[in-house]
Amino acid sequence: MKKRTGILAVLCLALLGVFFVNPKGVSAADGPCKDAESYAYIQTEGKVTGINVWGDEEKIGNYIYMSDNIKKNNDEYGTEYTTNIPKGISYNEKTNTLTLNNYTGKEISCNMMGDDFKLELKGENTIEMLYIWSDYYGGSLTVTGDGVLNVKGGKDDRDSLYGSRGIKLFVESLGASSFFEVTGNATVNVESDGDYNDILVGVYMTLEKKNGIVLDGVKLSGGLLSKDTVQMESSVKRKNEIGFDTYYSLLKKGGKSYLCNSVYDWNGDTGEASSSVVVYTDADAPVELARYADYDEMTAAGYEFVYYDVYDYRITGKHCTISAKADTTIKKDDVVSVGNLIYGIKTVGTKKKAGAVYVAGIDDYEKEKTTVTIPKTIKVDGITYKVTGIGRYAFDCDSKMEKVVIGAYVKYIEEQAFYYASSLKDIVIKSKKLTSKTVGKEAFAETQDNVKVTVPSKKLSSYKKVLTAKGLSKNATFTK
Repeated sequence: MKKRTGILAVLCLALLGVFFVNPKGVSAADGPCKDAESYAYIQTEGKVTGINVWGDEEKIGNYIYMSDNIKKNNDEYGTEYTTNIPKGISYNEKTNTLTLNNYTGKEISCNMMGDDFKLELKGENTIEMLYIWSDYYGGSLTVTGDGVLNVKGGKDDRDSLYGSRGIKLFVESLGASSFFEVTGNATVNVESDGDYNDILVGVYMTLEKKNGIVLDGVKLSGGLLSKDTVQMESSVKRKNEIGFDTYYSLLKKGGKSYLCNSVYDWNGDTGEASSSVVVYTDADAPVELARYADYDEMTAAGYEFVYYDVYDYRITGKHCTISAKADTTIKKDDVVSVGNLIYGIKTVGTKKKAGAVYVAGIDDYEKEKTTVTIPKTIKVDGITYKVTGIGRYAFDCDSKMEKVVIGAYVKYIEEQAFYYASSLKDIVIKSKKLTSKTVGKEAFAETQDNVKVTVPSKKLSSYKKVLTAKGLSKNATFTK
């Protein structure tokens, strides 16, 4: 999964709003939700009942815990389900703790279990996926105990927030606090079967709780931790004219508020679908005011989104180990943060020999400056490391960076490293080590058309050829 997920996450979360109902009067709390409309549950993968049209197994739910409302609805509509408690798994409602004791299973999914929800580990436990949903109530997860949880195996194309690429361990917040924390002697190992940039651990949260993935005093090895602040349209629920709950985005124009959403129209004669953005009155029964081809056309008409911040924390890579056990030894594939840049360890340095790192991205986008400098070297625990590369998608979709200075030791820039860095207009390259083979495809694609590039004098001709072949505008100005 590419790091270019900010926009995708916005769209996916907005779509999820259609399927999750916000119970009236419910807010982030402790313990499983007891509201009359609660959909609180702990569920494991149930028995297979058949194969669907996509060739995937159809399964029924197996509940370790379910709210009275779920049981009522299942019984009322004749929905098949089971309540078997597999060996090695138990739940204590009083302490709101799910315990895994040498448990092996495929997946565990929980919803509306509250901000004090805990996962206690005993022995060695292995599952393929763990999903914690909040549904506007509470979706935190604190991992305790002295055991190990391995999240690995299975298919990467299971249903997930990102559609075709699964997240192995996911904690989600819709209108509620949310965080993921490993404490005590517990250890969580997450492994991917796919690309290096697969999302291993993902946390989505709103501003009620700002600690996202809690790693203070916790060791993270492997993977890369990134934190992006993305903007999402404020999701507002209204009743439409035929009585169904519909989610809208909140707008403003001329001091007045409006609503909007995307509408898909199907032409039965041609068999083609089309979409448009509809603006409505801000009311319980919204009235359509205007239609636009897309959001750009709508904003050009003077409408502005009313935003709220959504924090997106994620650990990407092939594997990661998250443990509360203290281990400060730097290892290959560890990640470190120096001067608001995240670096990945390529080779471990010593007092006698410098190590090597690559730039993986920005640590905190809120603190990012318009000029980003990639230095020749950094210090990690007193050891010198040469900055020899810029990783895949390190700065893609970075709209704040206007100038980048690339240090003299950088010898490779990976695929789409600066893709759609839309404000980038000044590139200074001090390195003389770049070639067509060491600069990845689309490394500078979709940057500004009139970008200025300063390069070493002897590299003027070759760098112009290399960089334009890797996506830089042919209108770019090269100087030495």
